[in-house]
Amino acid sequence: MGLAIANSAKARGAQYSAARARRSGTKAMRFRPRRGLTIFVAVFLPLVLSLAAWQDRRAAEKAVLEARLAAQGAQPAQRLEGWLTRPAEVWALAPTFTQGRWQPQRALWLDNQTAGGRAGYGLYVPLALGDSTWVLVDLGFRPAPAQRSELPALSLPSGPVAVSGHLRAAPPARPVLGDEAQSAQWPRRVQALRWPELAAAFGPEVTLREALLVASPEVEGVERYQGLTPPMSAAQHRGYRLQWLGLALVLILGWIFASLERTPQREHG
Repeated sequence: MGLAIANSAKARGAQYSAARARRSGTKAMRFRPRRGLTIFVAVFLPLVLSLAAWQDRRAAEKAVLEARLAAQGAQPAQRLEGWLTRPAEVWALAPTFTQGRWQPQRALWLDNQTAGGRAGYGLYVPLALGDSTWVLVDLGFRPAPAQRSELPALSLPSGPVAVSGHLRAAPPARPVLGDEAQSAQWPRRVQALRWPELAAAFGPEVTLREALLVASPEVEGVERYQGLTPPMSAAQHRGYRLQWLGLALVLILGWIFASLERTPQREHG
């Protein structure tokens, strides 16, 4: 008798709970994107993905450059004049050495350079090799004086010198905003290195080779060696690529979660 009463009470309780659930209803998830957030994600997601792709391309370029530099660095240094008789793709980044005389009166100060948080110039000085042949030598970074009208002081040996370093092909001229005013004075402040313009400025009696000799740190005249590769390595580019991809994932997941909302769903029986 007591067992029957208990079972009956349980059955009535279950019926009461089911009826209450039908009256109050349950909550369901509905996907309802918000217009403002959707527009925001639609604008910035392609931008973030394009930045990740750009970092990926730069990482690949730097990896090729680093591998080539390592391979060239393993070779013994050869005389510069011998390298220049061969195609540029053969001697690019190759170790080399030569002798000549500095031409400091034709020094070029590449503007808008920075190193260690300081503004300054990249210093490029022609080296006369003989037979009127000149090659431009990268002597690294020099801090800028306090006055814009002044250029850093330059002191180089006047006699024959031995210069060692690595060869680089003539770099492409970087874009310059507006027309660069051509100065007739030497030494000269420049915004970019343009070989046809430099050859014309040095005069017809000079043969300027389309190559850049990056002087080694021990060469007299190098105060701050800038190296052969840009500051950011292939590994750093890959790290930035992962950061951009992570941000893209956050945008997508944030948009999905923000678009979900709970809605009451009533049941009728």
